[in-house]
Amino acid sequence: MDYNTRDDFDLAVTAAGGENLRAEPNGTIIAQLQRGTLLRKIGTRGGWVHVERTGWLRRRSLAAPVETGALTPRQSPTPTRQSPARPRQAPAPPQTGASRAVVPPVQQEPARPGTGDLRVEVARAAPLAATPEGGRLGTVEPGTGARVIGRAGDWVRVQFEAWMREADLRPSAEGALVGVSAAEVRADPQRFVGQTVEWRVQFIAIQRADELRSELPAGQPFLLTRGPLPEPGFVYVILPRDQAPRFQTLPPLQELVLRVTIRAPRTKYLATPVVELVGVVSGMASR
Repeated sequence: MDYNTRDDFDLAVTAAGGENLRAEPNGTIIAQLQRGTLLRKIGTRGGWVHVERTGWLRRRSLAAPVETGALTPRQSPTPTRQSPARPRQAPAPPQTGASRAVVPPVQQEPARPGTGDLRVEVARAAPLAATPEGGRLGTVEPGTGARVIGRAGDWVRVQFEAWMREADLRPSAEGALVGVSAAEVRADPQRFVGQTVEWRVQFIAIQRADELRSELPAGQPFLLTRGPLPEPGFVYVILPRDQAPRFQTLPPLQELVLRVTIRAPRTKYLATPVVELVGVVSGMASR
């Protein structure tokens, strides 16, 4: 199933350096989101778009304690819309290969009768992740209010509402998914194979496919890279044959942000995803 359709995302951040989420049009900044982050549109006001996003924060980032069966209702400092949670079970990736990130099972936490929505406040600037141990979507500012909709180990799933300038958004179908980890791809290949993602990797060398890498066309040039960063594993990036020369002079350990299409979640012998190059977002003088 298509990731954008599955979560009803219809917009993505376009600014190369990311963009701010605000409590109100021209209001207080509550978060900064990375380029490509997907959002759900709620409404518009003038040149501003009201958007919604769920994500994951570490428990220690929250001002209110989040304990099983003992979540404290708090009034958000910014207006929020009461909307139903979207339950979804987060899969646990297999414990093989170089990447061993563990995504614990998600427990949805509904509002208790008589208390209304369960809300928390962010205590300190904190990374917002797409999934527990997953890629980073951006940073949430202290004092931001959010609605709790689930838990997974040391992580809490929260829902935000905020405003962004319409000029800084575009339809999400035109872009790539941001914040997807290799562990997620291995855990749910049907969801991600065929999808285009943006991954930050570290270039190691150009190689050619052999019989040990049957997921790649024989003799096809590919980039051996580490990543997607900050994960400690590796990624094989298939290159169109006419693109190989532009990487020949690239120094080892150079970091690149690549737009790639996922072709296989792993190889036969290694937990290494196979992707195909679509374009270079950053890290090279020319694209």
